[in-house]
Amino acid sequence: MQKFILPSVLLLSVILLGACKDKPAAGPSLESQVATNYANILEAGYQDSYKAAVAMQTKIEQFLANPTEQGLEDAKKAWLAAREPYMQTEIGRFYDGPIDGEKGDGVLNSWPLDEGYIDYLSGASHGYSSSEKDFTTGIVNKPAEFPTISQDVLVSNNQPDGGRKNANGDDIQVSVGYHAIEFLLWGQDNTPAGSKIPGQRSYKDYLTTDDATAPYGDRRALYLKAITQLAIDNLKALADAWAPGADNYRKNFEANLSSAIGCMFNGVGRLAKGEMSGERMGTPLRVNAQEQEHSCFSDNTHRDLWLNMQGIVNVYYGKYKRIDGSEISGPGLSDYVKSLNPTDDARMKTLLTEAQARLKEIENNKPFDWLIDGDNSSGNEIVRKGLNAVAAVADWVTQISHDLKLSKVTIPESNP
Repeated sequence: MQKFILPSVLLLSVILLGACKDKPAAGPSLESQVATNYANILEAGYQDSYKAAVAMQTKIEQFLANPTEQGLEDAKKAWLAAREPYMQTEIGRFYDGPIDGEKGDGVLNSWPLDEGYIDYLSGASHGYSSSEKDFTTGIVNKPAEFPTISQDVLVSNNQPDGGRKNANGDDIQVSVGYHAIEFLLWGQDNTPAGSKIPGQRSYKDYLTTDDATAPYGDRRALYLKAITQLAIDNLKALADAWAPGADNYRKNFEANLSSAIGCMFNGVGRLAKGEMSGERMGTPLRVNAQEQEHSCFSDNTHRDLWLNMQGIVNVYYGKYKRIDGSEISGPGLSDYVKSLNPTDDARMKTLLTEAQARLKEIENNKPFDWLIDGDNSSGNEIVRKGLNAVAAVADWVTQISHDLKLSKVTIPESNP
C-alpha cells in the first residue's frame, strides 16, 4: 500500500499548484481605483489648464506687440477658452490640497477685485460719469510707489489684508490671477445690466502714442505679461503635484485611501455649498450687485457655474473630456457609493441631473448680472432655483457621508 502514497501526494500537489496558479492575483481595491482615477482627472485638468493658459499667453503677447482691436478680441477669446478646463478643477479645493497652497487659488482665481487697486476707475458705480476716469488709482498708475512691475512685486501685494474684505469693508486687494487678467482685457463693466454688454476696455489703453486712451500703457502691458506668466507657472506646479510616479502630493493622497475618499467628498460638497450656491450665486443675488458676480468684467459667470458643476459630475462619474477630445475614464465616486448604498447613489445622480438643468437655464438666459438685477424678478427666480439645486447636491453629500460613516467630511449647513 505504501507504494501508492507518493503518487497520491504528487497528484494532490499538482492539483493544488494548478489551483493556485490559475487563481488571479488580488487587484487594487475599489477605493484605490477611485482615488487613482480622481488623481488622473485632476492632473489632466491642470495639464489642460496649463496648455490653454500658454495659448492665451501667445494671444496676449501678440496683442501687446501690436495693440489692435482684433488683437484684443483674440486675447479675450483665449481667456474664455482657458477658463473651460480650469473651472472644472475646482473640485480639488477645500481639503488642503495643492490648490489650497501658496501656488493655488489665492494667486489663480481670487475675487472679487477692487479694480482701483490695479488700474484706473470710471463709471457711476465709482462716482464718475461715463466719460470720467480717475488715472490716479491702481498699481499701474503709481510708478512712484511701484517703480517695478514684476511677478514678485505683484504677488507680495496680493491680498495683503489676508481676508475677503479690508478694514473699510471694501473688496480685498487682489492683484493677480485669472480675474486680474480678465479686468486688464475687458476693463470695468459699467454698462447697465439690462444692456447685456460686458466691459468695454479700449485696445488704445495699451498704446504709448498720442492717441492712447489712458496713461502708462507700457506699465499696463508689463502688468498683464507678469500675471499671465504667473498663472502659467502655478498651473504647471499644480499639474506636477498630481503627476503619477513622483514624490509629490498625489503619492501621499493615494497612500491614505480613507482620507482620500473624505477629501473628494469635501471638495464636491464645499464647492457646491459654500462657493457656488453661496458666494457665487447667493451673495450677488441677495444684494443684486453686478460687481459681486464671479466673472463680472467678461460676463462669463454663467459659464463658470456650469463648468464648476461639470467638474463635480466628472469626479462623481469618473470621467473627464480633455480639450483635445480624449477622455479620462475609470471608477468614480458613484461606483464607491453604489457599492455600499445604491439608494444614495441613485439619489445623487438625480440631484446632479437637476442641478445641471437649472444651471443650463442660467446659461440660456445669460448674462448673470442681468439675472440678478433688482428689476428682473423672473431672472432672480432662475438664479434662486439654480442655487437651491446646487445646494441640494451638497446636502446629499452630507447624507452620504452619514450613511457611509465617512469621517472628516464637513459641509456647511447653510449658505454664507
